[in-house]
Amino acid sequence: MSSQVQLFHCLPVPAGSKDNVFELQSLRMVLLHNIIIRGFNSLIYYSGEVEPNTPKYKSFLAYAGEMIHYVHHHHANEEDKYFPFLETKMGKGSMSDNVNGHESFKAPFAAFENLHSKLRSGEAQWDLAAFRQAIYDFMPVLREHLEEEIDTFRPWQLKGIFTAEELLKFEVEMDKHVMAQLSLVKDPQCMFINGDSAPHGAWFPPIPPPIAFVVRQVLWHVHSDWWQFGSCDKYMKVKPQFAPYEPVMENKEAPAS
Repeated sequence: MSSQVQLFHCLPVPAGSKDNVFELQSLRMVLLHNIIIRGFNSLIYYSGEVEPNTPKYKSFLAYAGEMIHYVHHHHANEEDKYFPFLETKMGKGSMSDNVNGHESFKAPFAAFENLHSKLRSGEAQWDLAAFRQAIYDFMPVLREHLEEEIDTFRPWQLKGIFTAEELLKFEVEMDKHVMAQLSLVKDPQCMFINGDSAPHGAWFPPIPPPIAFVVRQVLWHVHSDWWQFGSCDKYMKVKPQFAPYEPVMENKEAPAS
């Protein structure tokens, strides 16, 4: 039954280099957004393989909680840090369409979050169809938003407004902000199991190799029962059932000036 459900395609990956700070912005955002898409694809798929009141069921719901947290964390970082920074040079309100995009799926996402909370507490009984439908109620709108938002961060949108030095300075500030919130027993793991391996994004998340080793070989075991439900293994190799939904390279050029 799991193989017959509707899943969602990842976003195409823009051409460009992570070493070019202008190209990095849209490239990294696509990789972050595809983690969301893979994560909810995996929830849809693996929901058909759990039975209530079992250890696997409890682990599955814990993993679902991590995906809910990831969405909130990602959008909070955008609204609290990234969008205000961009508006300093692009103009107040220039990010309003992106914020409105967050609002567009807020109600159905909250309904899914409420269902998830009730399932974890035992207040609600497991209903596979209802669980999947709760995701389908927000996922098409969320995916549309994730795709539309990328145009905000295109290199041709940023060049001529920001200097490379300004972007690089903000990169340092944002890295500090993200690292201050990081849980080494949850966050890298969640990104690895829904990440984008070569050729698209093997460099992301940009965790130093010694720390990545500790995360995969030591800290992984803290919640290893959660990470079995991802779209990829710990080395970001996509599982066969999710391979048809993997991204292609985008063929999009800068608009003619």
